[in-house]
Amino acid sequence: MVEIFVCPLLVKEYNMYELIPLVQTWLEKEGFTVSVLANRVDGVKKTGIFSSERIRLLFKDYPNGCSVELEGSERISQCVKDYFLQLPPKMAKSQKEKEVIIKEREIVKIRCPYCRALYDESNDKCPHCSGTR
Repeated sequence: MVEIFVCPLLVKEYNMYELIPLVQTWLEKEGFTVSVLANRVDGVKKTGIFSSERIRLLFKDYPNGCSVELEGSERISQCVKDYFLQLPPKMAKSQKEKEVIIKEREIVKIRCPYCRALYDESNDKCPHCSGTR
């Protein structure tokens, strides 16, 4: 009989929509067959002919992070905890990054030699009289 450990932890700055794909990818790299259902990730890994290792993660979002409840062997639970600890902190977006950056550009006007109207330098012909430069 394999002992099942239940271990809750809080992953700050991340929500479950960011964590679930990360955990899914990591477990698949570790050799687990993974299934995702809403806020739950289940993983199964064959360890022998008649034996397997299982992990279940339940995610709940909170304002300052995501709560993760791990159910599985002590070894895999510790591996998942270590994975969460090595996640890089998310960079807080500054006000400048959130705002749309508008670049100013200079528009040069030239005077038509025929009708003396001003028009953009990028135009080949005067829009008023169709005169060329």
